[in-house]
Amino acid sequence: MSTDQKKLQHLLHRTGFGPTPELMERYDGMSLDKVTDKIFADAMNIQDLDILKRPATNDKGEVAPIKAVALILKSQKDKETLNLAWIDRMEVAHAILLEKMIMFWHNHFATSGNFGWLMQVQHNTLRKYALGNFGEMLHAISKDPAMILWLNNHENKKDAPNENFAREVMELFTLGEGNGYTEDDIKQAARAFTGWTIAKTGEFEFNAKVHDDGDKTIFGETGNFGGEDVINMLLAKNQMSIFICRKIYKWFVNHEPDEERVDELSERFRASKYDIKDLMYYIFTSDWFYDDVNIGCLICTPVELIVRMKRLCKVEVEDQQMLAFQELLGQTLFIPPNVAGWKGGRYWINSTSLVQRMHLPKAMIDEGTARLNKRPAFEATDTGKVAKDEKVKVKSDWGNIVKYFEKFDDASLTEEIIRFFIQSPDDRIDRALITKNIDTSTRERKIITTIAAVMQTPEFQIV
Repeated sequence: MSTDQKKLQHLLHRTGFGPTPELMERYDGMSLDKVTDKIFADAMNIQDLDILKRPATNDKGEVAPIKAVALILKSQKDKETLNLAWIDRMEVAHAILLEKMIMFWHNHFATSGNFGWLMQVQHNTLRKYALGNFGEMLHAISKDPAMILWLNNHENKKDAPNENFAREVMELFTLGEGNGYTEDDIKQAARAFTGWTIAKTGEFEFNAKVHDDGDKTIFGETGNFGGEDVINMLLAKNQMSIFICRKIYKWFVNHEPDEERVDELSERFRASKYDIKDLMYYIFTSDWFYDDVNIGCLICTPVELIVRMKRLCKVEVEDQQMLAFQELLGQTLFIPPNVAGWKGGRYWINSTSLVQRMHLPKAMIDEGTARLNKRPAFEATDTGKVAKDEKVKVKSDWGNIVKYFEKFDDASLTEEIIRFFIQSPDDRIDRALITKNIDTSTRERKIITTIAAVMQTPEFQIV
C-alpha cells in the first residue's frame, strides 16, 4: 500500500508540477481531502496572461492590411514571448491545477497560427473555462479567431464548403475518430458552419452572405441548422462525454485507461452538465485515484519537467536556449506538431530527448553547462531553433531544497531523497548507480549531488 507521503506527492504531480519543499511543508499534517480543497480554491484565482499588446487599429477598430502583414512577420517572435511568459507563470503560480488544466486543453484544442495576439486571446479563453463548463468552452473555442484561422473556417462558404473545422470538431474535440458520425455528417455540418469568419477587428464575425441557410441532415435530424446547433448536437451525444473523460483519465490518472472508470466518470460528467471542476474534484478525491497501479505510471511531459526543475531549483537558461530545449524534448508551447496535438506517453521519450532529460540535473550543479545535441536530419523540425550542437549555461539555486533535506541524518539521507523524488516502485531503483555519483566532501555537496544523481535516473521521469 502506498504511504501517505507518496499519495500526497502523487496528488501534487497530477494537479500540478510535483512536490516542492514549500508545498510539502504547507500541507504537512493535512488530510488529502483538505489538500485537494486548498488546491481547488487556489485554482479559482484566474488571471489572464497579458504579455502581448493589442495590435494598433484605425478608428473603426480594424487592423489595416499592411499592419496585418507586419503582425504575421513578427508572429513567431510573439509566440516565443507568450511561451516564455507562460513558463514563468507556471513556475510561480499558486493556482497550479489551473495551469495544469490549461496545458491539457491547449493539447486538446491544439492550435498554432500566424498571429501571436490571437494565440494569447485563445489562451485566455482556455484559462477562463479550464475548470468551468465544457459546453461553454466548446462554443467559445468554436468561435475563437485563432481556431477559425487554424482550421480554415474563414474559407468555409456556401459556394465552396471547407470541411476542416467540421471534421476536427467531431474527430478531435468531441467524439473521437470514427465514433458516432459519418462522412456525410461532416459535409452537412460544414454547411452549418459557413459564414463563421473573422472581422478586420480580429474578432469572430458571422457573415450571413456566405452562410448556407438551406436544410441540412446531421446525425439523422433535418433542419436549417447553424453552427451553434451542431455544437449542441455534439454535446447531446453520450460518446462525447466518454471521449473527453477517457482523454482526461489518460492525462491525469493512467495512460492505460480503465474503461469501467471512464464510464463512471462519463456518467458523472453528463449528470453535471459538463462541469469540469466537479469531474476533476471527483477524480482527485476518489480512492481508486491512489491505487498503486496509478502512481508512478505517467511519463512527465517536457514542459512539466522544465517547470518542475524551475520550481525545485530555480533553473534558468537564456530565452532562446529555453525554446531550443523545449524543441529538443519534443514540446514547444503554442507550436503543436499538428491539429491532433502531442501524443504523449512513450512518445515523449526517444534517443535524443532521454539524453537531454537525464543530463540537465548534472548541468545544474555549480552553474554548469548542458549540451543541446543536434537532432539527426530525419528528426529535424521546422522551427530552426537547433541548428547545431551548443553548450548552454544553466543557472540554479539549490538553497531551499538543501535546507529541506538538512533535517535528515546521513544514514537516512539517500533514502529520503529517493522517497521524495521517485514515485515508481522501489525495486526499480538502481541505488548503486546513485551512490556512485555522490560527492561527500561537504554536507551540502552530499545533499546536492545525491539529489542530482536521483534526478538523473529514468525513474525520475515517471510520475
